[in-house]
Amino acid sequence: MKIRTFIATASLVASGSLVAFSGSAQAALYTTCVGDGGAVTVSNDLVVPAGKSCTLTGTKVKGSVTVEAGADLVAAGATFNGAVNVEENAYLDLTDTTVKGTLTTDSAFGTHLEKSNLKAVDATEGFVYAVDSTLGGNVSTDSGELYVSGSTLNAALTGEGNQYTDVYDSTVKGALTVNGNALGGVFCASEVYGAAKYSGNADNLQIGGEGALGPCAGASYFGGNLAITDNTANSVLDNAIVRGSLTATGNNPVLVVGELARIRGAVTGDTAAASASASRSAKQAAPQDRGAELAEKAAERAAAAKAEAHEAGKSRL
Repeated sequence: MKIRTFIATASLVASGSLVAFSGSAQAALYTTCVGDGGAVTVSNDLVVPAGKSCTLTGTKVKGSVTVEAGADLVAAGATFNGAVNVEENAYLDLTDTTVKGTLTTDSAFGTHLEKSNLKAVDATEGFVYAVDSTLGGNVSTDSGELYVSGSTLNAALTGEGNQYTDVYDSTVKGALTVNGNALGGVFCASEVYGAAKYSGNADNLQIGGEGALGPCAGASYFGGNLAITDNTANSVLDNAIVRGSLTATGNNPVLVVGELARIRGAVTGDTAAASASASRSAKQAAPQDRGAELAEKAAERAAAAKAEAHEAGKSRL
C-alpha cells in the first residue's frame, strides 16, 4: 500500500511540475511593452497590454504584434516580421515601418500608416488612413473610414459598408470595389488596373474631376472595366480615361459624365451630360477635407499615447 501511495504522490508531483513548467514557458512566449522602447530586437511576440501605451523607435520584432483593447502603439523606423492585430478601441500609428505579416483590426479606434510598407490589411470598423505607403497585399475595410493618399497598392482595394472610401494620387494594381458607403467616395488623380466597381453607395461619388467633395487636380485612369451601378449618390465621372467598358445601370439619380471623361469601350445604361451650371456649382462647393479630419484625429490620439508612454518610462524589452 505504501509503495502504491508513493508512486501516486510522485506522479502528482511530476504532473504539477510539468504544468508549472508549461505555464512558465507560455509566459515567455511574448514580451509586453509599456512605455518607450528603443532600437532592440524582440525575439518573440510583442503585446501592448489593454489600456496601455507603447512607443517603439527602430525596434525589430521577430514574432507577431498585438495591441490589446484600448491600447496604443506608436512606432517609427520599426520592423515587424509577423502579423499585427489591433483590438477594440485600440490605436496603431506607423511611420517608416515595415510589417511583413497581415495587419488585422477589429473595432479599433483607427490605424495611421505613413511612409510604411505593409503586406495586407483587413480592417473591420475604425479608420484606415494611409499616406505615402506601399501595401503589397489586398486591402479590405468594412464599416469604417478609408482614406488613401500618395500610395501604391499592389493588389485589390475594397471598401465595404464604410462611411466613405477616398483614394487620392494613388495606384491600385488590382481590382477596386466600393460598395454600400454611406457618404460615397472620391477617386482623384489615381490609377486602377483591375476592374473597378461602385455599387449601392449614397451621398456623393466623385470619380475624377471636380465635384461636391472638392477640387481634384489631375486625371484618373481605369485600365479595365468600370461599373457604377445601383447608387443613390450624386455620381459624377469626369477627367478620367476608361480603357474598358462603362456600365451605369440602376443609379438614381443617373450618372453624370463630364466632358473630360473618355470611355474607350461600350457604354451600358443611363448617363447624363454635365450642365454648365452644375460644373460651376461643383467648382464653387466648399471642399470636405476628410483627410485633414482623419489626420487631426490620428494626431490627437498619437500625442496622447506618446505622453502616456513617456510618463511610464522606458519599456523593458
